[in-house]
Amino acid sequence: MKSSDTIAQPSILTGSFARPVVISILAALLLAPIWIAAFPPLLDYPNHLARAFVLAHLRDPAFSFSRFYRADWGLYPYLGMDASLAILGRLLPIETAGRVFLSICALALPAAAWFFLRQVNPGDDATPLWAVLIACNVFFLEAFLNFDLSIAVGLLALGLWLRWLAKPSLARWSAALAAFTALYFTHLLGFTIAGLVLAAYLAVARRPLREWVWGAALSLPGLAFYLHSSRVGLGALQITYRGIGAKALSLGILLHEYWPALDRISLAALVFWFLAAWWRNPEFHWNRAWLGVAAFLFVLYWAVPWEWGESSDLDIRVLPFLFVVALAVAHVGRRTKFLAMIPLLLFAARTASLTTHFASVQPELAGLARSFDAVPRGALVLPIVEGDQDPIERPFTHFWAYGVIRRGWFSPYLLDAPGETPLRIVYRSYTPDGLWDLEYTEAPDWKQVQSDYDYVWAYGVPEFSTALAAIGEPIYSSGALEVYRLRKAPGEGASAPGPSDVIRR
Repeated sequence: MKSSDTIAQPSILTGSFARPVVISILAALLLAPIWIAAFPPLLDYPNHLARAFVLAHLRDPAFSFSRFYRADWGLYPYLGMDASLAILGRLLPIETAGRVFLSICALALPAAAWFFLRQVNPGDDATPLWAVLIACNVFFLEAFLNFDLSIAVGLLALGLWLRWLAKPSLARWSAALAAFTALYFTHLLGFTIAGLVLAAYLAVARRPLREWVWGAALSLPGLAFYLHSSRVGLGALQITYRGIGAKALSLGILLHEYWPALDRISLAALVFWFLAAWWRNPEFHWNRAWLGVAAFLFVLYWAVPWEWGESSDLDIRVLPFLFVVALAVAHVGRRTKFLAMIPLLLFAARTASLTTHFASVQPELAGLARSFDAVPRGALVLPIVEGDQDPIERPFTHFWAYGVIRRGWFSPYLLDAPGETPLRIVYRSYTPDGLWDLEYTEAPDWKQVQSDYDYVWAYGVPEFSTALAAIGEPIYSSGALEVYRLRKAPGEGASAPGPSDVIRR
């Protein structure tokens, strides 16, 4: 009897009982760090959350946001989080809504990877277990959440497209079209990389022209929306490449977490897993088309610049797709049931590391959070923050944004990116660039700071303590944080902007 005719043996993810139990345990472990931490320590997360809160309360008389901000919704390619929180925020408190969105991101990537890999290699149920190792990847930890979600939506779109290739029908193609259109609204780079994967597969597999035409048509709504409403990056001229050494070191960054030794062990274990899957396994065979796509993505990683205009980390955005496509390059067969424990044990260790770190930073974050009660509601607050060297280990650069949520502060650093985000800042105030650069190459103009703001939330900038004490009184401190109430001349008050202070756009 041929191997293809043998009865499939049960694996760790098959059976009416085993599969839901394993999936439930994995999901619970993935979500535990998000829900047990009072403040998920993710770099950009507070800023995104505060932007969604402001958009939801622009007309709320309990806040003065309408004096400082306005909404500017459009057919932009980065609306995944804003649109999701606009809906979730109507049903739940914003911080709870944020956790729900984080949970969606954490669960969606391994689920979409499983769906995609199942289309490529049916029956290899254990191979997708490797995807749980990248559920909380570097993009999740830095809270580049629109791109993180786009990885999942991209894999879902590619999986639906493969279903159409296997059995063409209008319903299946329409499902793929809907997924690719949703991918555009999630992130432009995810949309682009998924499109390149589609084209690479068609080329390597030498598919007929008809499939090229139908495949290209999947991108038409996204391209139309981009040309109509966004055009982000079309005028960018600055291109920066990293050296070969830096590129090589970054190949493993997708698995970068809080335990460097475990990162290296995970990469070594993946190589061992492939060797063990191949060694004397009569069911093992290479999937040559996807091996070619993986080679294309590997070359693409080396060819893509690190920075294009104001967009950075472009090359490493290829790595999640390369990781999942690499899992598709071979059909392993029944041996996967014996190898499944390798990714499961690694996932357990990485989850323990993640949960431990989330818990360990909560006391420091609680100290920072108590500063919000020291500042009155509706105050104009300038954060002066010098970012830490490792934004994953100490992602506190945007923690001040919880003050926007909890106390209705105005801050000039909520992300305002025309063609990308739907929030516009309409209040003109002095805004040093140091926070965005993660360092201050020169001291802020203190007289402008004193004139335009009520308070300064200074984190990690002890070199400015003397200058701040000259224009205000320290009212709170915790670790690296100092909060100053700024002195005003009689009759002067920064928190009452007049018509001349508002930018008309």
